[in-house]
Amino acid sequence: MMKSLNDADIEDKIVFLRLDWNVPLKEGKITDDTRIAATIPTIQFLQSKNSKVVIGTHLGRPEGEIVPELTTSILARKFSELTAGKVYATDYVIEHRVREQVKKLKSKDVLVLGNLRWYAEEQNNNLAFANILASYADIYVNDAFAVSHRAHASVEAITKFLPSYPGFLLEKEITSLGLLTEAPRHPFLLVLGGAKIKDKVGLIKRFIKIADYILIGGAIASTFKYFKGEDISQSYYEPQLEDTIEEIVDVTAGKLILPIDDRRADLGEGKFSILDIGPGTVENFKKYINQAKTIFWNGNMGHSEEKEFEFGTLEIAKAISDNKFIRVVAGGDTIGFINSHGLISGYSFISTGGGAALEFLAGIELPGLKVLGYYDK
Repeated sequence: MMKSLNDADIEDKIVFLRLDWNVPLKEGKITDDTRIAATIPTIQFLQSKNSKVVIGTHLGRPEGEIVPELTTSILARKFSELTAGKVYATDYVIEHRVREQVKKLKSKDVLVLGNLRWYAEEQNNNLAFANILASYADIYVNDAFAVSHRAHASVEAITKFLPSYPGFLLEKEITSLGLLTEAPRHPFLLVLGGAKIKDKVGLIKRFIKIADYILIGGAIASTFKYFKGEDISQSYYEPQLEDTIEEIVDVTAGKLILPIDDRRADLGEGKFSILDIGPGTVENFKKYINQAKTIFWNGNMGHSEEKEFEFGTLEIAKAISDNKFIRVVAGGDTIGFINSHGLISGYSFISTGGGAALEFLAGIELPGLKVLGYYDK
């Protein structure tokens, strides 16, 4: 059983706080600050205890290389804007300069370290690297549910060196996602889209026993259609998944609801690419959404980056938002979409988890939760 941050002795202590501020960027600017805003309650709680807060996070996929465009100073500035507070930042992680900066911190100060993934040791779960990170602090707090499915140095190995606790966002993720697995209200609906069905196979297999229906849109619908022998022309699909698709179709026993029409790009010479669900599918999906009392949505219904093909995703987003029961959404693209259309307030819970949420819901043990004692009886 996990300990609670409320019970931790953090008064006047230095806390290493692992966050996931891996936000989307466009031309060096943050396009969606949901993940940063979601961590503010934990940081302010630590400050209320006069803690000094050392934040570790990553940004992008630098794969162990220093990529200046992925500097965490961008994140520190955004956090400062959101809280109207002073924040210190450095591009260093393990150099002596960091230790000197930590020594200068006063109570309630916040220091954002450099991009953890500029170091290959982070993703390799290197003990020596984790020990250096731990040496900056007295307590470790994981409020990065979104990376808790990774056995990385700042997620798993660091807990060997410091008393470790979950942050409030991580606890909220577990509690809210738990609503979907522990006696959810019925009808229970999964709404799945996006490009890759491989990422969702575990989720489907577990929830087919629990959910009443699974609505399928996005490119994964084209994958199903392809293996059913339907003409998808040049539409994106995942090849070599015959056994997986066959297994899913067999176990869904009529619960799987596929699109009945679509919107497509004409590629000439009779060729086309399916890029959105059609109006008939939207109306059909809405019938299920309107009746549901628990909804989990992950993945957009089409190529919603283009205005011409955002129709399906927007209509489904509005329909789910209008439902008055449990409405949980996960996935960066989906959250970014509903945020950009001002629909965030219409959802019961916005998960920052992404892949971690899908694995957690699929029943896979997450390394970051295991070291915090979540799976202990």
